Amino acid sequence: MRDTAGGPRVLLKRLRELMQEPLEPQERLDRIVRDIASNMVAEVCSLYVLRADSVLELYATEGLNPNAV
Repeated sequence: MRDTAGGPRVLLKRLRELMQEPLEPQERLDRIVRDIASNMVAEVCSLYVLRADSVLELYATEGLNPNAV
C-alpha cells in the first residue's frame, strides 16, 4: 500500500500514475476518489459527471453510506 501522507504535489503525482495504469474506467474513478480522500484526510469524497442533459450523476464515492446513494 502506498503512503498517503503528502501535499498537493504528492497527490498530483499519484493521480498521474493512476491515469497511466491499465484499469477499467470505474476502478480508475474509485481509486481516484479513494486517493483524494486519503490525501486530504476527508471522510467523504465524491466524483460527479455533468451529463449532456445538464444532470449531475454520481460516478464514484468514498465514505458515503451506500444505502443513501
